[in-house]
Amino acid sequence: LGSLDEEDPKSVASPMALQAPISSKKLGEADTKLVNRSKCMVYLVLFLSALVCGALAYFFMEEEDIRWYTAEFDERSLEVFKGVKDLLERSLQGGKHMSAAMNLETVAQEEINLPNLTYATLGISAAHLMKYFTGGQMMGIAHAVSANDRAAFEAYAVEHQGWISQDLFLYDLEKGNVDLTSTLTRESGKIREHIYGNNNQSAEWSAPIWQMYPTPTNASQAPIMFDMMSHEWFKRQWDFSKELKDGAGQTSIGSIHEDLNVLVDYAAVGREGEHNTIDPKFLILEPMVGGFLVKQIHTIGLIVVSWTEYFEYILQDQPAGIFVDVHDNCPTSDGDTYSFRSNKDSVTYLGKNVDHSTILPSLSNHFSLYGEPLTDYLSDFAIAKESCGYVISVHATKEFIEQWQRDISYLAAFFIVAAFLFTALVFFMYTYFVQKRNRLLSSTAERSTAIVSSLFPKNVADQMMEEVNQGSARNSKGNSAMEDAIHLLSGSNATNADGSALDRSERKEPIADSFAETTIMFADIAGFTAWSSKREPADVFALLETVFGVFDRHAERRRVFKVETVGDCFVAVCGLPEARKDHALIMARYACDCRNAMKKVKRKLEKEFGPDTADLDMRFGLHSGPVTAGVIRGKNPRFQLFGDSMNKTSRIESSGEKGRIHISEEMAKILMDNGKQHWVSKREDVVHLKGLGAVPTYWLSIDSDWLSSRNSIDSVAATEIEELSSDDEFTHIKSMRDEWKNTSNLITWHAKYLYECLSQVAQARKGQHDDEDGLQAAERGAVFGKAEPLDCIQFDASIQCQPNASSSTPLDANLLKQLEDFVQEIADAYSPHAFHSVHHASHVVLSLQKLMQSFESNPLDPLTQFALVVGALVHDVDHPGVSNMQLVEENDALAMIYATSTAERNSLDVFWNIFGQECFLELRRAVYQTPSEFEHFRQVIVQTILATDIMDKGMQQDRVRRWEECLESGFSCDWDRLKTSMLEQLVQAADISHTMQDWEFYQRWNHNLYEEMTVAFQGGRGTKAPSEFWYEGEFSFFDFVVLPLATRLAQHPAFGESGKGLLRNAKKNREEWRQNGEAAVMKLQ
Repeated sequence: LGSLDEEDPKSVASPMALQAPISSKKLGEADTKLVNRSKCMVYLVLFLSALVCGALAYFFMEEEDIRWYTAEFDERSLEVFKGVKDLLERSLQGGKHMSAAMNLETVAQEEINLPNLTYATLGISAAHLMKYFTGGQMMGIAHAVSANDRAAFEAYAVEHQGWISQDLFLYDLEKGNVDLTSTLTRESGKIREHIYGNNNQSAEWSAPIWQMYPTPTNASQAPIMFDMMSHEWFKRQWDFSKELKDGAGQTSIGSIHEDLNVLVDYAAVGREGEHNTIDPKFLILEPMVGGFLVKQIHTIGLIVVSWTEYFEYILQDQPAGIFVDVHDNCPTSDGDTYSFRSNKDSVTYLGKNVDHSTILPSLSNHFSLYGEPLTDYLSDFAIAKESCGYVISVHATKEFIEQWQRDISYLAAFFIVAAFLFTALVFFMYTYFVQKRNRLLSSTAERSTAIVSSLFPKNVADQMMEEVNQGSARNSKGNSAMEDAIHLLSGSNATNADGSALDRSERKEPIADSFAETTIMFADIAGFTAWSSKREPADVFALLETVFGVFDRHAERRRVFKVETVGDCFVAVCGLPEARKDHALIMARYACDCRNAMKKVKRKLEKEFGPDTADLDMRFGLHSGPVTAGVIRGKNPRFQLFGDSMNKTSRIESSGEKGRIHISEEMAKILMDNGKQHWVSKREDVVHLKGLGAVPTYWLSIDSDWLSSRNSIDSVAATEIEELSSDDEFTHIKSMRDEWKNTSNLITWHAKYLYECLSQVAQARKGQHDDEDGLQAAERGAVFGKAEPLDCIQFDASIQCQPNASSSTPLDANLLKQLEDFVQEIADAYSPHAFHSVHHASHVVLSLQKLMQSFESNPLDPLTQFALVVGALVHDVDHPGVSNMQLVEENDALAMIYATSTAERNSLDVFWNIFGQECFLELRRAVYQTPSEFEHFRQVIVQTILATDIMDKGMQQDRVRRWEECLESGFSCDWDRLKTSMLEQLVQAADISHTMQDWEFYQRWNHNLYEEMTVAFQGGRGTKAPSEFWYEGEFSFFDFVVLPLATRLAQHPAFGESGKGLLRNAKKNREEWRQNGEAAVMKLQ
């Protein structure tokens, strides 16, 4: 909070309500119960009405829906039946046309010798007729041959089978693929020489098939000479036709069963092999009469028709979910049923006599195909009474209903129920507002007491209620007593609730009271300012809410009142509003609770917010004394605390130390008077408080395991440290720090952060690359430790791609494990130095992370960012603990290998020896996938790690020269050159960022560096003790390194306010060092 004036900002506190509202007997309990019962009855009636009306609407609209899709189904089923009837009429027309054509050819014969007759035009006529009607698979003729003519016909058939070759020739001619030589010489096989079949050879009549279409290519396998009298139904039709007068023939329709499989097999294959043998078929018989010359039936035309092709044509425009059954009523059959189903894009034949358990019985329509009920449909055709009858049944499935069901019943029920619910809601809102208004109009004393008691202590509430009662007597403006009470709290003490002026005699005295015995605590988070400067606002508030939330729970348990939080400062008081004699003891225990809770919380938050979160700690200040409390009227009235005790507590806290509880002499005396002498220890140095001068203060330590060394190191072995000699104390504390500073949290945090960076690399990479041979060659020839920095790193266009925010490239979970192993090996490779350690590397990574956020307008590509983070993590790995100059003077082995930048080049080789191991192959391939990507990664690593050697004058001059050249061009120079220079300045700033941050951070790392150099000097490595040159040396470091670097950052607009802020902090720290540096060095000694 900064320095305090005479009236410190921390010294004014505005608490929340100090006490629960004063309980009072509620008025009108009987009426309230009656009203509540009435409301429940109304809600019940509305609920039951909604159910009944919704159910009625549902059932009514459900019936309407059923009528809707039933009508649609009736229309569709009638369309199916009419389609079957139309196709059958066309098939019958085809039979009539064939009969007429053959009769004409019979009449045209010069000599008619029945049954020895061959129709020359049968093949051509049948071909054209089968194109005319759907479903036809075979057409043919069967001559009526008596027993006397049987032998003559068989001889005739053998002699005249040449019609087969003739029809094949005409067929090829029509197709346009005639090879005259091959056609004339083609062998079509020989027909059977005798009539065959199941008919008795001695039967009076036989009906052998003589001609057919499609013309068989292998006559021996065709049903030529097959006796149709083998079929019982055919025989009955023949017997019926012979009895007709005047030779009049009637068409017959019948099913094809097992006794006509020879026809089925041939019709299924045909010439093109395009039909299916399992499809159901039916047969049309068309008797042929020779006309006026031949007044008898001599030939019967045969047409084989496929039901499947019928329904493929009929159902193609019908919706899915329709079943069609064709029931065969032939007298000679067993009443088989053939089933077809309409799908979205096709029609499926389901089989014979299939199970229809999924069909809805209520949606089925049945039609007789012909016969007495359908004489109107087929009135143009004389159908023989012995023909088979068919029943066409159309059914609907759930799939059909779902297509036509409108589901309006659900909508109707929903809207009706919603209307009732809305009515109930309106009624509820009405009753709610009525009750709210009634509560506002309740008794003035009761309501005013409840409001005041919820905001203020009891003694203050009593005084305010008395004023409210007095104000009710002058309610001449029509204001309610409640309005007067609210005005008393929120209005001016010089006006009425309506704004009119009060007489001087009517003005109320200020409400104030004093509390003689209280203990106040101020607790501030040390290091919070520097920590929050590197965090996003969400992270800052998340940490404050977590820490102060734990403090609140302890306050509730100890009955300590939380006054407020001002920034990162937490204010609490005990002994107010209820006086307590043990206020000092309670507050002492509460402060220790908060201190211990902070230690646990920060360890848990370290993984979430980074490793430097563990450096945060509380600084406590406690004082016992009187305070004045009162109410300031106005907008947002507040109960506030005033007095010297608040000022003194604030100054006690600001002059304390991190992680310790600093208390005043007054509080210490109270604790000692209560037998708690072992809780307090007097502070050795004198504290000067602003406005109070030098005052004695004390440290509070209730826990027996608490001891703070001069390095503020927590130890669970305090007793052991007290027994150590002064010569051993420094070494022991250092070893304990190494033991208790667990790096597991650091490793987890670094691995997760590197995993996030690697995810960005994967998202930015366009596609996968496979150049393993080239990569292995590049890795084998890579130079790290002995590489020289480049004047300009090349940023190829393929490398500078930014991640695609709309896509997410998942990484193998095994990569996170490899990253943890890699970071663990790097941490193990760090030497246990005070400054050049993995902890300082973590601080550099955090600083680099914050600085890279400055490039939001033109961000670095993900691969470069990943290389920068890795470089910051490993830049001091295996550091020898002394300067490069000292290594050269000692003729150290490293100095013999690396002529310049010895420690940095050694770190480069150590990094590659670890990262290049076979166990990290998958990790390396996730980082770079081409030789160019690897080379860029290597260049950035080398350039940034060598840039941390700020003491190499030659390389540092080159870096400054590159920056000044870019500055002179207004930063419009070559982009690759500018980016190279920016990376160097970026990593240098991160490496020494502690000099440009808060004074406390600067002092912490400055002390660690001093300690490291002291250890080296004590080990004989160095010519001067650090104490001899430390004070003046810091000035040189600020003037020649820190300030010039901060100035360069402030010059570039990309760093924005971050660069200017670093420059301000650097100047501030230099000035602070000038004033307090000598004392700081003395303290370090």
